[in-house]
Amino acid sequence: MANSEKEKKLICALLVGEAETKEKAKQIAESYQNCPYIRLMSTKEKQMFATFFLPEKQRWWIEYIEKKPKQTFGLEKAKLTFVDNVQYPQKLKMRLPKTPQKISPCGANCEGCPANEKCLCCPATIFYKHDFFKSK
Repeated sequence: MANSEKEKKLICALLVGEAETKEKAKQIAESYQNCPYIRLMSTKEKQMFATFFLPEKQRWWIEYIEKKPKQTFGLEKAKLTFVDNVQYPQKLKMRLPKTPQKISPCGANCEGCPANEKCLCCPATIFYKHDFFKSK
């Protein structure tokens, strides 16, 4: 796949994670509820479930959550599944602020992040390096 095609392709990842407590799972879900990449975030007891839609170029970011769940999301463990086909929604609508912010909805500061060089940054911030989700 050509690099430009890879940059434009969306992937869907399903994350199942486990927090230390029921309260921690709920707190994590609440802190990421406005993440532009997340379409669904729910909990049951200590488990957390999330559906992500993100550019394929950001796949490394979601895979890092599975590799380092405690350091990234605060989870004890995390398991990812990448789906082949998405039947619904047919068109992704991002939940972005009216104007890009300096701090992402989850509270992260993309400017000071050690992964800033590799990352596209959060689409809700002024640091976002891609036009994938920007309105036309």
